[in-house]
Amino acid sequence: MATDPHLLALGAALERERRAVLVEHESFQALPLATRRAVGFSSYPLVVDALELRSRGRVNVVLRGTDVGDAFHPGDPVTLAPVGRPNDGLVARIEGVDDATIELRLAEVPEGSGPWCVSRRLDFAWLDGQVQAIQTGAERRTPLTDLLLGYERPYRPDPREHGAFRKLDSAQRAAAELALGATEIGLVHGPPGTGKTQTLIAILEALVETGERPWALAESNAAVDQLALKARTAGLDVVRLGVSARIGSEVQPLTLEWRILHGSRAEVIRSLMRQASRASGPEGVELRDAIRSEWAVAKREILGAADVLAMTLGSLATRGRDLAAPRTAVVDEASQIMEPALWVLAAKVKRMILAGDPMQLGPVVKSRDPLLERSLLRRLVDEGFCFPMLVQQYRFNDELLGLCAPTYGGQLVSHPSVATSTLSPAARWIDTAGMGFDEEPDAAESFHNPGELQLLQRLYAELVAEGVLAGDVGVVTPYRGQVLRIRAALPGVEVGSVNAFQGREKRVILVSFVRSNPEQTLGFVADPRRLNVTVTRARDRLILVGDSATLGANPHYQRVIDTIAAQGGYQSGWEFMD
Repeated sequence: MATDPHLLALGAALERERRAVLVEHESFQALPLATRRAVGFSSYPLVVDALELRSRGRVNVVLRGTDVGDAFHPGDPVTLAPVGRPNDGLVARIEGVDDATIELRLAEVPEGSGPWCVSRRLDFAWLDGQVQAIQTGAERRTPLTDLLLGYERPYRPDPREHGAFRKLDSAQRAAAELALGATEIGLVHGPPGTGKTQTLIAILEALVETGERPWALAESNAAVDQLALKARTAGLDVVRLGVSARIGSEVQPLTLEWRILHGSRAEVIRSLMRQASRASGPEGVELRDAIRSEWAVAKREILGAADVLAMTLGSLATRGRDLAAPRTAVVDEASQIMEPALWVLAAKVKRMILAGDPMQLGPVVKSRDPLLERSLLRRLVDEGFCFPMLVQQYRFNDELLGLCAPTYGGQLVSHPSVATSTLSPAARWIDTAGMGFDEEPDAAESFHNPGELQLLQRLYAELVAEGVLAGDVGVVTPYRGQVLRIRAALPGVEVGSVNAFQGREKRVILVSFVRSNPEQTLGFVADPRRLNVTVTRARDRLILVGDSATLGANPHYQRVIDTIAAQGGYQSGWEFMD
């Protein structure tokens, strides 16, 4: 087992990923500052707006700038350096960020008057945790690891019924019963809009009612927030773990910190905090020790009583060492997770229930290593594990279903509540072929398309004239360069990359495909999974802007164009502009 070839290969792939991340980081450091800002690697010029000394010698600094942008998020590791020496700075971590300010936590007070530059910092803690988990998997043999490594053959679980599954449709119920009946590995295939999260919540209810205290995990904070909220709505006592600043406002009452400060020991802790703020010397030290002691007791009480602990896999790897492991962990977005990240989980639990859709985007891998780009979910399906698919979708009408139906072998059907479209046509393709709307290169191999941006502005004005609210509209585009320009042109509208919109939906989705060139080069836009994500985000209306002469060379795009044309939704860009 210690020399298992698959684990050895995963370890080598992680080292290649480490080198690729390092090379990319060094290439960004070598860029001019303006380019670093354009690609989201740095933010400058910034001035100190506020500075506060915290306990244990820590310093919080609030920096203000004219356009901080959207590249940074709470919890990100960064450096703070003078603009003149951007690669020579202090180690910091982001506490909070908005359009005009960045709040950092540092170990020392920055010296100098600025202006300052905040840049991304390498932090391999996440990767080191995965390497350690693979080593643990090589050393400790369990029924779960035997299945994962092929020492035991895949099997079809015996279905296990439960009352929590009565509210599910027939496909959801069958998938949930098989997952609950699995002794080590349960899989659920949830195409867009088929109620995958609802199925997982029912599984969590069943696990809790049978005496377990499962974990609920996902790759992204947004997905974990959704699991936590829906589990709480189902009546489960959920504790949300992770960096508070990265957790949505609706979920804050479920966080460990909030529950400690509003729980049975809250008054004692708050009283000690008030006393500590006025004390110094030995008295202050004693009070801070008392706070830590009370905090630890409250934490044990809350975690010990919880039905479900919800967190990202990143939080588990970096903050979950002291957590008592449950028998079962339920994982959403499993098709987006690199396999080594799930070995962190496999080293702790006895059963994993993985849910996802391998027909959508997989893990994001800098090295483009095929071993890491294939998720564990995809590998298990390829090796013959039972993978029941949810087949009734509740998101979009039959016209929009037609765009993705072939991807799922024609098995998806629309629930009667959404099958009939109130819009005609529900899908539109505005064709820019021959209009001279060529793509233009951005820094760091990104692209943008000014012509498509003009069309998007006119399309959005058309929607506003119809009475569509800004909050009901999402704009999806594959390249960051186009994302930034659309955000500037359409303030108040949510704009994001295809990756950012995976798992999301909006009533109306506008799409800019960007690529338009005589060579018919598509780059990563050619990935059919990326196209599948793009065409399955809208509930009511989908409007696609793209060059059929470039995109149509790809058979997956040509199929979408032909389907929309057959529905009466194809329109030349020339005709639309006139």
